Amino acid sequence: MKLPKFTKYFYTEGKAKLTYFLIGLSCFVFFVEVFIGLIYGTGFLEEFVNDFGFSLNNVLNQRLWVFITSIFLHASPEHLLLNMLALFFFGRIVEIEMGWKKYLLIFFVASLLGDLGILLTTLLGYSSATVSTIGISGAVFGLMGTAMLVKPFDFVFYPYLIPVPVILVALLYTLYNVAAFVLVLAGGLTTNISYISHIGGLAGGMFFGFKQEGQKKGLMVLLVLLFLLVAVPLFYFIFQYLELANYAAAISQIFK
Repeated sequence: MKLPKFTKYFYTEGKAKLTYFLIGLSCFVFFVEVFIGLIYGTGFLEEFVNDFGFSLNNVLNQRLWVFITSIFLHASPEHLLLNMLALFFFGRIVEIEMGWKKYLLIFFVASLLGDLGILLTTLLGYSSATVSTIGISGAVFGLMGTAMLVKPFDFVFYPYLIPVPVILVALLYTLYNVAAFVLVLAGGLTTNISYISHIGGLAGGMFFGFKQEGQKKGLMVLLVLLFLLVAVPLFYFIFQYLELANYAAAISQIFK
């Protein structure tokens, strides 16, 4: 019996072992964090995260291991769960389509670009040099950027419990992160989320997606994405206007 297309996300036949390894490694590191907090207390755990998380202060103090260690640290179970779900869906697409070597390259290059974005915003005074950033999301956004170009219409169940095309998920997250980052720059938003690392990772992943698919297909996908960027808000305002118009018509009928 032929299985539905979306079942390939659950029947891998060993094709996405690196994705599963990275998920397992991230979960193991988080359990180590929990153990440290329980045994040595939250104060020691905070010091541990500051030493192994990414920050300008750590880079200046030559703690260059933070470029790697910060990727696999997470702040909470929710933070870990959301990142692991995203890694599962986007990582599998890229690994199955492009192989584990390119996958690993995209993973670390995207994470590095995210870190460089953090350094830039820190130097510009928009974030603290001593506050450490942790999490795998920069790399995950890189994988999403690649996946949206190599398999734009494959379905994922992230972040919703229904199948959604990769390109639509990329659209929503691009809009959200760019808007949030602009608000941070404008001083209208205070957050502990590093939006710039997401944007940097996404840009890096899209670069590899272009290399894999070529300029023609890549530009076609970007045109579709740009169309959606314009169309989604436009249709929303149109529907809002029509709804208001219907209300106005109904009220005018009442008072006739």
